[in-house]
Amino acid sequence: MNINIYSTLHEGQLLEAFNMLQTKISSLADWQLQEDLESARNTYSTMLAVIADGIQDPMAGKIRQGIIRQAYSINDRANIAIRMRKTPNDKYCQTLKQCAVDTFNITALQTAIETTDTQLRQLDTNPPARESIEQHERETLIAQHDTLMAQMFNHTWTSTLWTTSTYNQYTDIISDTDISTHDRALVISAVTMSMFELFDPQKLMLLMDAYLMSESDITGRALVGIIMLIIRYDKRLKHYPAITSRFDLYTENQQFINDCYQALIALQYSKMTDTVSAKIANDIMPAILKSARFKKSSIIELNAELNKNGENPEWLSDPKDDSRAEEKIRQMTEMQMDGADVYLSSFRHLKGFKFFSQLHHWLSIFSYNYPEVYATRNTLKPETFNIVSTLLQTAPFCDSDKFSFISMIDSIPATGHDIIASQIQSQFEEADMSDILERHKPRERSMKGVIRAYIADLYRVFKVYPYHNQMFDPFNKQLNNFSPLYTQTLKPLLAHTDQLMSLAEFMMRKGLYGDALQLFIYMNPAEREADANIWQKIGFCQQKMGQTEAALETYLKAYELQPQSKWNIQHIAQTAFDSHNFDTALKFIDYILEGDADNTRWLSRKAECLFAKEQYAESLTVLYQMAYIDEQSERTKEMLAWGLLMSGRTDKAEKVYTELKTEQPSVKNLTALANMQLILGNAAQSMVLYRQAFDAANDEEEFNQQFWSWKDYFPHLGLDADKMQIINDAIRLTGSYTPSPRDINQQTSQSPTDDK
Repeated sequence: MNINIYSTLHEGQLLEAFNMLQTKISSLADWQLQEDLESARNTYSTMLAVIADGIQDPMAGKIRQGIIRQAYSINDRANIAIRMRKTPNDKYCQTLKQCAVDTFNITALQTAIETTDTQLRQLDTNPPARESIEQHERETLIAQHDTLMAQMFNHTWTSTLWTTSTYNQYTDIISDTDISTHDRALVISAVTMSMFELFDPQKLMLLMDAYLMSESDITGRALVGIIMLIIRYDKRLKHYPAITSRFDLYTENQQFINDCYQALIALQYSKMTDTVSAKIANDIMPAILKSARFKKSSIIELNAELNKNGENPEWLSDPKDDSRAEEKIRQMTEMQMDGADVYLSSFRHLKGFKFFSQLHHWLSIFSYNYPEVYATRNTLKPETFNIVSTLLQTAPFCDSDKFSFISMIDSIPATGHDIIASQIQSQFEEADMSDILERHKPRERSMKGVIRAYIADLYRVFKVYPYHNQMFDPFNKQLNNFSPLYTQTLKPLLAHTDQLMSLAEFMMRKGLYGDALQLFIYMNPAEREADANIWQKIGFCQQKMGQTEAALETYLKAYELQPQSKWNIQHIAQTAFDSHNFDTALKFIDYILEGDADNTRWLSRKAECLFAKEQYAESLTVLYQMAYIDEQSERTKEMLAWGLLMSGRTDKAEKVYTELKTEQPSVKNLTALANMQLILGNAAQSMVLYRQAFDAANDEEEFNQQFWSWKDYFPHLGLDADKMQIINDAIRLTGSYTPSPRDINQQTSQSPTDDK
């Protein structure tokens, strides 16, 4: 029913929506919902009555839009009420019930967070009078701070529709510089998480406010929330002109455009996370684990602590393992540098620690000001702590994975700490440590880095958090088309050709050819007419999607604009061949061969085109040229033999087939020579060769595949299909009747249609 109501409201069919809403809320016994529904229905009825009387109301459109917004809100609230009744024990419902009974004053909570943040900053800047006293004070403050932030997060996450007053209070919080950037960024995440559960225009406007702030940790999180929530609620946003107008206004700023495309590309990358994780788990890590270099390292000792199952005895090292492992490490590094989430497969199993029992920890920015993390810090030796801190400062982990790493260290014996420290230290020694530290000085994180890390954090919430199945998943494969082309509110982004081209090219590089194709096609037709490269990219996407004929047509348009492009000429030749447009293929293959006359690949393709046109005699010139260039090629000899045979030069064909059989007595070559002998009338010799082919085959299927491979050409070659079946049966059935040479010879003199 929910889908039907939303669809009805998307279409603006209010009367139908009112009836459906009445049915939904009648069983809830919620007088406020019932009263709000009656109010909206009465307002609409009054407006319709005025219009029915012929009175023109210039405000009718705005009034109707406001009523549609009311209906959406009533439906959202009804869904929450139904959810609370049907699944009262899911995490969101439990948190909502708990927050409802808590004494909560947002202003008082803001003040308390300000106080703890200020005191923690003072402890960081002031020299301690007595270390033990300071440590106790810090531990107390950290525990208080974590409790306060959990309360802030949970109340925000489960908050219903904000009033103007509530909106103003949160505006004050996110601009309150006495509260740390980390804490305000977490509030932004709580607002975003709340809107995934319940649409609230005030919250979306707050995220737009937050984007204008100076701290990238806040700005980046706000932007990701804006993009994801616009995609989530796009169909209803046309009824919220204040939101769409503000987004349109933002798109006049080039930095906002750039940031939006950074977010869209990072979100597109999230679509590949499962594929990347599978490659790492099934390909990259096994290769690394097999290397002798890895086996000799003390990290194996740590692995024994973490994994009691032991090492797979099949991981035997050979001289190639080290180089293969280095190549896989290089691949993984390149994937990470390119923006792929390469660490999910490693860290998803490290999310069961106590720290991750609270949702707000999954979205917190990494710091040591959390009870569990601070406790681990105190158990490490100072030198170990410094090494681990340097790693967390330099490693491209998202914040959630940094917390996992610290939690993992706390879970192993102290001897494991030294192993980890030595491994990290050795990695730093292999690189230039001073250069690493210089490039990763503590500083404001880049917008790009914040966006990527935050999306990785969100992905872990919606895929790994123990209660993720109870939540709306914005990364669901059926929903996550992160392209402005399919989201009406994001359409203003399409006007920016350079950024749109970057997104389309990114999708093309990553194999998302359908999405890329639609973006390329959307671009201004006038620009496409003048740019051969765009036509080539459209053709490439079409070709990759199997739209061969369309790709050929597109490549030909590119050729008109840029006839000198070798790449395009080659793709025209290939798509023309694949489309069975052999005349066009031959034309462009000849263009290729003009500049590369000895290219056996294209000579071979030219011969195939001539075969397809049954111009066998013409193909011989090409085939002899191929044989001269590469006289050892089995493929070239096969093609030459076929061209000779089909052009009637059977004696020369027999000679080549005999040579092939001598060099490589495969099922294919034995069968071909047997066919050749049968055509020449050497029936007895053909039977010997057929039996040799049958004995060489792995099974009857392989033999039959080769035996019948010439079937389409039997009439041309003077072979009768029925009598060939007799031969096939005789060969396969040991001890069966074998046709006499006289019987077999007769078939070569009969017409294929002879009924004798």
